[in-house]
Amino acid sequence: MTDDGRWPLSRFLLVGVTIAIAACLPLQLYIIFGPSDGNPIGLGLLAAMGILLALIVFVTGLIKRLIRYFME
Repeated sequence: MTDDGRWPLSRFLLVGVTIAIAACLPLQLYIIFGPSDGNPIGLGLLAAMGILLALIVFVTGLIKRLIRYFME
């Protein structure tokens, strides 16, 4: 955190990328090591929701940055 208690844009980017990787990793591991005739619906939904959450975190950081830029 910065001195005023706010997260910088790089922190939002890092958290967003971490969420995206953590959500997609189980699906990728299943694709690599799982059975060839498997149907990982739950893992696909987890990956899709994780990417959406990561995008929301990143856009929130951008909006906060824009608000701070225009308010100063």
